Amino acid sequence: MSLSTKSIDEKKKKEKVIQTKLEAKLQKYNNKLEKYNKIKHKEIKLICKKMSILLCSGHEITKIIEILSQESNKKISKIFLQIANHILKGNSITQSFKNTNLFSKFFISMLMAGEVSGNLDKVMDDLGEYYDKEDKLKTKAMTISIYPLILIALSVCTMIFMLIFVIPNFQMVFVNNNIKPPILTRILIGLSIFMRRYYLILILGFFAVTIGLYYLIKTNKRIKYLKDLLKLKVPFLRDITQLIITTRFCRTLSILIQSGINIVDAIEISSKVVDNEIVYKNLLVTNEYIKKGNNISYSIEKSNVFSKTFISMVKVGEESGNLEKTLNITNKFYTEELNLRIEQLIKFMEPIVTIIIGIIIGIFVISMIMPIFDAINSI
Repeated sequence: MSLSTKSIDEKKKKEKVIQTKLEAKLQKYNNKLEKYNKIKHKEIKLICKKMSILLCSGHEITKIIEILSQESNKKISKIFLQIANHILKGNSITQSFKNTNLFSKFFISMLMAGEVSGNLDKVMDDLGEYYDKEDKLKTKAMTISIYPLILIALSVCTMIFMLIFVIPNFQMVFVNNNIKPPILTRILIGLSIFMRRYYLILILGFFAVTIGLYYLIKTNKRIKYLKDLLKLKVPFLRDITQLIITTRFCRTLSILIQSGINIVDAIEISSKVVDNEIVYKNLLVTNEYIKKGNNISYSIEKSNVFSKTFISMVKVGEESGNLEKTLNITNKFYTEELNLRIEQLIKFMEPIVTIIIGIIIGIFVISMIMPIFDAINSI
């Protein structure tokens, strides 16, 4: 091989490496863009319901997209214009939605099933119901997450109020009466002086730390993995997380099987919907067992994710030949169980909030009042 040929090959290799790196960066950028442009479940629910009604009334798909574009906000309207453009180029409805890179694999699979079977109106109606329930489930999950944050916020606000508005008054009393307070009281007075002197720095620091933590939790894979692990291990969260995972998996699997998606793809998509990387990896084991010829209930059991009750229900549905119907009934059962657990958790948290705030106020009051009583008694 001549030197010129070698140099050409090396140049081609370098160009290929550069191209690969550029493609990787572009993919990373597209993933980030997808996160920022993510469509909310409420918006998808409305899209599905409207599409179902318009399809039932006999409208052509391009006309439906045009109507939905006119009735939607700017963000959704732009998405529909993209979809319409792809359809006019000769792409299928499924491919046109997929090309936007904004819809989940679950949504695209359902759309494909509806388009192939000719039951797109029914599938869109089912999707509307699904996203409605998913939105309600997400709201419940947020309620659980927000409640401890409310507890912390109330406690911090109480402390700040006492440090800024209450302690300075006691400080003046101590100074005017030459009272030497104990160490805990001196610490609280020092904190009060520091907060009043550097409040702007503290406020800016608080917002910087909050934004930084939020960004880390959203983008760092290790932190996300740790968060998923804590949800499964902490006794306080484990049972609720288990119910949320079971409800999501059950509902998604039911609707996918009902739409004619094969069981391996249905389980893979349903595993992703649970939004927990550890559970997703465990559930992939299920498909390996199914591919080896094992039945569905046995394969799901091998993932070590779900309770024995859930496995028994799946087994009954599989043996009777009514798996999708059994999954629907099971989903209703676990949804009711989840609602009950959330109500119990909130009722349990309410007195805890009161007790913690009471303890904080009590510590402040005792720290300030006791030195005054000691001074009076010494007279």
